[in-house]
Amino acid sequence: MGIDVAGIVETLPSPTSFKVHRVMCTELVNLVDRVVNIFPEIESYRPRCQSGIQALCSLNTAIEKAKLLLQYCSESSKLYLALTGNAIFLRCQRSINLLEQSLSKMQNMVPVMLAVEISRITDDLRAATFVLDASEEEVAKALLELLQQGSFSSDSLECREVKALQLAASRLDITSPKAILIEKRSIKRLMDKVRETDRSKMKILMYLLYLLKKHDKLIIGELTGNVRAEEEGSFSVLNQSSEAESHVGYGKTVAQADILSSAEPPEEFKCPISLRMMYDPVIIVSGQTMWINAGPVVLEAPRRIYKMGPFV
Repeated sequence: MGIDVAGIVETLPSPTSFKVHRVMCTELVNLVDRVVNIFPEIESYRPRCQSGIQALCSLNTAIEKAKLLLQYCSESSKLYLALTGNAIFLRCQRSINLLEQSLSKMQNMVPVMLAVEISRITDDLRAATFVLDASEEEVAKALLELLQQGSFSSDSLECREVKALQLAASRLDITSPKAILIEKRSIKRLMDKVRETDRSKMKILMYLLYLLKKHDKLIIGELTGNVRAEEEGSFSVLNQSSEAESHVGYGKTVAQADILSSAEPPEEFKCPISLRMMYDPVIIVSGQTMWINAGPVVLEAPRRIYKMGPFV
């Protein structure tokens, strides 16, 4: 039948490779992968009837179209993908419908166990839903407004261009010189493909490339400045907090020192002889506490007299 099974089962793009519309593309690639995995088994039964051959060819075509769409979303320009989000949404939906229709035709031409697996996949294909990312829709809206530039003055247009590109750069992760260079190259590759076939698409791509070349340094500067301002603001808050804590700690220390300096020591801390604070107190046999450096002294205790002198 001329179908290259090895080409059908080749590796699909990784979900991490999709530049824009990642949720939709991940949903599609998971479903296509399931169809690709059972395709060799379907093909091995080689339906001989005309309808079976047509259904198998239709399934092959559906897989190839889905793979081309996934590859396009992993290699194309981020700006153009965001701008054409509605078209990508419709292409994903058409791919799902075509896969479901082609598989449904094969159910009665294969063994029961394989037919059950096909039924599960077709049910999931019917239940699949695609939703555009809100942030990417916001970028598309801003870029579409720029394409309607005839209604704005030159000064107003300049401001809108910078704001729109700054928004697109932050939402689509075009935030470094390397990312901008990759985006420019992606746009140029698209331009090479449509140069002679789609003039309206060519004009849009030329305008996007013009915007990047015109404002690339300003976009990077704005984004870097915003990040730096946020970091400095966070540092300032932390620094003020640390200073406040240090002042509070200093106040507590001073207050404690004032309390200690103004407090009168208890009487039991004073030597009963010198009436001074005892630095090396001892307890004698009579049970009294005294400072041994107070000098020679005779203490009376019940039935005994103790003579104390300075210790060396």
